[in-house]
This record gives sequence, C-alpha cells and structure tokens, in this order.
Amino acid sequence: MSIYSFCVIMSLMFIMVTLFFIKRRLIDIRYSLLWIFISFAMLLISLNKNIIEYFSLAMNVNYAPSLLFLIGILFCFLLILNMTIIISNMQRNITRLTQEIGILKSEGNRLDK
Repeated sequence: MSIYSFCVIMSLMFIMVTLFFIKRRLIDIRYSLLWIFISFAMLLISLNKNIIEYFSLAMNVNYAPSLLFLIGILFCFLLILNMTIIISNMQRNITRLTQEIGILKSEGNRLDK
C-alpha cells in the first residue's frame, strides 16, 4: 500500500466520521465545516499525485509524501487554533453569564428583604 493510498483512506475516514458526528448531533455543523473542508482538501491532494509533487519540487522537498504529512500537521494546527478561539469566546460568555446571574440573585435577595 502506497502512502497516497493510506492518505486517501484516512481522508475518507475523517469525512465519514465527521458526517456521522453531525448526523448524531454530537458536533454542531458550524464547527464541523472546517473539518469537512480539511478532509476534502487532503483527499484532493492525496488523489492527485501531481499536485503534491509540484509543490514538493517548488519547495525543494526530496520526498513528496512528507510534504503531504506536513500539510496535514499544518491543518491540525489550524484546527487547534480554531478550537482555541471558540473556547476563548465560550469562556468569556460563561464569565459574563455568571456575573449576570450573580447580579440577578443579589437584586432578588435585596428585594426579598
């Protein structure tokens, strides 16, 4: 089995798993769009050997499949950055909601007295 075949299989598995999670409502569709995009991009790069060979020659990489894995790692960093932004926004929202609940409880206690 060539490295390209392995990458095609992994890309197809990522697409199927992502669609399964969307169907089961385990992941929200707006967060899965990046996963789907990256999976299709990796599938396209894996299926067309000329694309990766062209870029490996342009970047002076001796072994073209290693560039494919580098692209995969960069996509992983992109996903991690995206998830970090989402978590940061949610953390801000949780802090704001906690403060609002505290204010409402304080006002409710003041009105009860």
